[in-house]
Amino acid sequence: MLRSPIARAIFRSATARSTIPSSSQSASRIAAPILDSSYFSGQTFRYPRFSSATLGLTPRAFTSSSQTSFRFPNRYFSSSARLSYRYGGDRYQRFDGPSRGTLFQRLLTNARPYHFVIIGVVIGGIYVSNVETVEMTGRRRFNCVSSHQELKMGQQSYEEVLRSTRGKILPENHPLTIMVNRVLRRLIPQAPIEGADWRVHVIKDDGMVNAFVLPGGKVFVYTGILPICKDEDGLAAVLGHEIAHVVAHHPAERMSNNILTVGAVLIISMLFDISGQIPSLLLNLMYSLPNSRTQEAEADNIGLMMMSKACFNPEAAVGLWARMQKAEQEAPPQFLSTHPSSYNRMEAIRGWLGKAEAIYEDSGCSTLGTYMPGFRQASNDYYGW
Repeated sequence: MLRSPIARAIFRSATARSTIPSSSQSASRIAAPILDSSYFSGQTFRYPRFSSATLGLTPRAFTSSSQTSFRFPNRYFSSSARLSYRYGGDRYQRFDGPSRGTLFQRLLTNARPYHFVIIGVVIGGIYVSNVETVEMTGRRRFNCVSSHQELKMGQQSYEEVLRSTRGKILPENHPLTIMVNRVLRRLIPQAPIEGADWRVHVIKDDGMVNAFVLPGGKVFVYTGILPICKDEDGLAAVLGHEIAHVVAHHPAERMSNNILTVGAVLIISMLFDISGQIPSLLLNLMYSLPNSRTQEAEADNIGLMMMSKACFNPEAAVGLWARMQKAEQEAPPQFLSTHPSSYNRMEAIRGWLGKAEAIYEDSGCSTLGTYMPGFRQASNDYYGW
């Protein structure tokens, strides 16, 4: 029936392999594919009773005693690398195929050119529709936060500051609070802020050289900055700068820039599959910090013009930043700071003094000042300035 010599050879080989081995050989060959050599090498075990029906063998396959003692050879496991991960070996091999990447990467791979065009048009339209001009300087900037949202954020910040400074705020009838209020009242007419509820809080903290104004007209002045102000003109330069931030809606602009930065960091991280720390650091150095310094310089400019209209001496702003420079001990380099250096601010103000003095003269402040030197000196003596 098998005419070909090759076919007869294959038949004889298959017949020889179908021969049922002895009990010890059968047990070892059955156990070998499912056991690890690192566990069984060189050890003797008592193998349990096997049922011929379970193994699909004839009864004569296990004619020895119910429990047969034997030693497993190592050769059955030496080449079993394919099963080593599955059965606890020390070699790791993945069976789920290569990684398919993140969802964003898969979408990017399957995207068509017109998809990028649509996304670019949408993002560009959102950006352009939220670009506006700062009235007092003409600077163009992105701002997607409304005035209502800005006031809401200002109210939340106001409540947080009150909680954190509880017990340190001087009473309203304190001489320093009265003096700050007097300077503020002269600046308010030059501050076009709708719906502002102006309130002054002087915080007793001689170690804090700071002052700020929140959206909605909430003013906070630390006592540590008053010696640097030196007089009411110097305080007017500080308050004018802080009020200018609110007039120019810088808090809303900062929030808008944060939205852009976070979105850019997220896209870069998903696109290149890297940590968000590196793109965040780069965007901070290349975008956020320079924009913050631009806002500070803009507030210096607006505040200088405001104090000039309110009949405060604009030259006092130059003296303020000269004293601030002396008070600074370890200021970081300007490119790592949210503020320009005191020296650069002083030089910039010197460049704006011509315009500020013209506003001062046009407001009739020089004539008014000739009738008030005694009053100003008496006021300064009273408050220790």
